[in-house]
Amino acid sequence: MEQLEKALAKAREQRAAKLAPTAGAQTRGAVADRGLSISYQRTRVFSTPREGLVQNRIVANDPGDERAEVYRVLRTRVLNHLTRAGKSTLGVTSAQSGEGKTVTAVNLAVAMSLDVNQTVLLVDADLRAPSVHRCFGVEPEVGLADYLLGQAELADCFLNPGVDRLVLLPTRGNVSGSAELLASPQMARLAQELKERYPDRVIIYDLPPLLTTGDTIGFLSNLDSVLLVVRDGAVRASDMKRTMELLADHDLVGTVLNDAERSVDRVKRYGEYFGGRGG
Repeated sequence: MEQLEKALAKAREQRAAKLAPTAGAQTRGAVADRGLSISYQRTRVFSTPREGLVQNRIVANDPGDERAEVYRVLRTRVLNHLTRAGKSTLGVTSAQSGEGKTVTAVNLAVAMSLDVNQTVLLVDADLRAPSVHRCFGVEPEVGLADYLLGQAELADCFLNPGVDRLVLLPTRGNVSGSAELLASPQMARLAQELKERYPDRVIIYDLPPLLTTGDTIGFLSNLDSVLLVVRDGAVRASDMKRTMELLADHDLVGTVLNDAERSVDRVKRYGEYFGGRGG
């Protein structure tokens, strides 16, 4: 029995070494214990000037911006929900385009990565209109669609935006047949592989709007939870009702009321509207 336990322990060590994070996949415990920046071996690392991030409304890591606190509150509530339920994957979507889902997804991912106990993978699954990379001012050489189509290795698609514990899996260009690609067996296998390989990492998917395409509906079954972003005053009651019907069978973490184009005081209202189903 002792020999068996030793063999199992050795096997676990070898497996951990094999899955060593070339794309920033350290577990929460490992990062917290070492308290060091992650060294990326194969992942392309770049850095976006602060001015560029602010211009694109990426403010979660800016201590001088009042809106950063809003995203920290959102981070805490989302992480608490996922932790209680033992979940790790989250899709961020909206009813229509232009409601701020991508900005919310990116800021939430950045806010989560600021927690030394957390690593985050942000996947741009909006294959029709990918924009996560634009938030960071970078043009990816290859991305998610390239991998799904067998035109790139997954490890070559990852990017680190100069933020510790955050890795991006971007999409470049407008992808034809996006609904079929998101609902394909390849995408389902990838989602499962990412979830199983790094169980301590939160994976956030920036998804297409629910009502403008059929892309998101075909992918929701691969996710643990969903966060809905709604721009204040921009969605008709009938659209909101239809959106909630489409999410009825899924774990809705909450609803974020987005009004980022107005004053900081209005932006602070994010936290007031975060809640469970129908919140």
